[in-house]
Amino acid sequence: MQSKTLFFALLAAVQKVSVVAFVPPKATKIVLPSAAITTSRSFEPNAVINPRGSTALSGLLTPLADAPISTEGLTFGWVVICAAMTPYVIQLVAPQPLGFFLANYYGGQDIAELKQDGYTNEQIEHLVESGRVAEVKWKVRFAALCLAVTTIAFFEVNDGVDAVRVLRDSYIAWGIFYVEATRLIREQALEEPSILKIESRFGIQLWHVLVTILLWASISETYTGNAVRTFVTDIFTF
Repeated sequence: MQSKTLFFALLAAVQKVSVVAFVPPKATKIVLPSAAITTSRSFEPNAVINPRGSTALSGLLTPLADAPISTEGLTFGWVVICAAMTPYVIQLVAPQPLGFFLANYYGGQDIAELKQDGYTNEQIEHLVESGRVAEVKWKVRFAALCLAVTTIAFFEVNDGVDAVRVLRDSYIAWGIFYVEATRLIREQALEEPSILKIESRFGIQLWHVLVTILLWASISETYTGNAVRTFVTDIFTF
């Protein structure tokens, strides 16, 4: 119950910071026909688009859900999501989890090592069982994300919403997911004893905080969001 309360508090804080606390920058709004949005050369960085149709997220995250959408933000968000998910895809062929990017929990294969480190049988049983439960929690959250993205797309497409807004609203679902993921990892790192392996504790927290900040920077059309996008883009532009 406490975790759910904290999650909703974090979500409210993110919405307030992204939409209310910062004044959106002034930009020339370019209203394009729906066909032009997907085929025209006008769909270029820094263009600001007001897509056709009412978002399914209106009322839930208004005014963020109804804000203009920049093509630069869409591209930036896609790159961030690709970067965030690449470590998971690598696990299809990699023998060991990438501890800096992924949660690495204790399991049955670690019992001998834990005994050598001086853990009691009760502590070892707790760590192994908690690790199994933690893996299930991640599966539940990823399943919820998939359901949210698919549901948003289903209702918006049926309501005639442009693909541009459907894509941007899926980023909002990803942003909420990473807020909760960051909270969950922090909670697990603070447990005593921590169910995260020691080599995974710092890196994974730093990585998830970074992804969360960059995702919300791609979603929010604010001075702060644009500043973060510009800063990161300049670093990786040669």
